[in-house]
Amino acid sequence: MKELNIMEATVLTSPNPLTLICSKKEDGSTNLAPICFVSYLSFNPPMVGFATGKQSHTGKQVRETGKVIVTVPGESLAGAVMACGASTGAKTDKVADNNIEMMAVEGSDIQIPVDTRLAMVATLQQSVEVGDHILHICQVDKFLGDEDKKGLYAWNGFGKVAPAVEG
Repeated sequence: MKELNIMEATVLTSPNPLTLICSKKEDGSTNLAPICFVSYLSFNPPMVGFATGKQSHTGKQVRETGKVIVTVPGESLAGAVMACGASTGAKTDKVADNNIEMMAVEGSDIQIPVDTRLAMVATLQQSVEVGDHILHICQVDKFLGDEDKKGLYAWNGFGKVAPAVEG
């Protein structure tokens, strides 16, 4: 075995679950941020956590509104997910720029992409500084899923997105 840095280690744990964090922007539109630093945290109550960089526009919006929808994007969004990760929603409209078809979620004013395998509608409970990131600990208010859609995963660390194939 040889010593690795964290980026090299992420390659060895690929594929990694990939989410699109959907948050409400100041103008009421939806921002999309691809995040792999995500995990289930509790069964009862159902809780999920995700980490964003300290300067992240998405993290700031979630902390201000207290609301978020954590989604697993469908395979048709592979190119859009990579593009969303290359810019900040503070200065761009990622949904319009990437021609992502969105849909409403009952009980939320945050929209999600139509091609979504799983959506976790959640309320922020706590934010914790962890190194160069902020961990957002959220209680899931409801889960919505479509088993017929293939979700995306991050491969080769975070350099490629594609569905996982069993076998």
